[in-house]
Amino acid sequence: MPIGLAPTPRSRFRHHRIDHDALDRAPALPLPFQVGEQKIRGYSAISEPSVQIIIEDFLPGTEFSWVFTHDEYQYCLSGAIEIEVFEPPLYQESTRARLEAGSVYSFPVGARMHVKVVSDEPFRHICFCPPNPGYPFPTLEELKASA
Repeated sequence: MPIGLAPTPRSRFRHHRIDHDALDRAPALPLPFQVGEQKIRGYSAISEPSVQIIIEDFLPGTEFSWVFTHDEYQYCLSGAIEIEVFEPPLYQESTRARLEAGSVYSFPVGARMHVKVVSDEPFRHICFCPPNPGYPFPTLEELKASA
């Protein structure tokens, strides 16, 4: 049962310092529903009922499409992508952009994106996913334990 004013289980204060070395060593994960060997890597930095925060790399040469089942907000740390985002409900409106370090951007629920990594380094970014979608990324502790 919710406590206080929260309509769902209450999230707790959490903090995290990004571990770039651990992310560099993280295993590449296949992207579902993609043609070819498109892979990403990442870890779940914070996982609370209200949000999952993921530190994620799209690897050089990667090109894929994705549909968002929740609102999502991201911040690019390094690398560059070319992206086209198709807006729901009919996906007739689209926006193209080049995103690189320092870019902050948002995806509405239902948006479809097509991404192409155009840098020689991974496109490293932070994903803020409310409410927590439960993506199956390992935690930083799990990455370190498997090293």
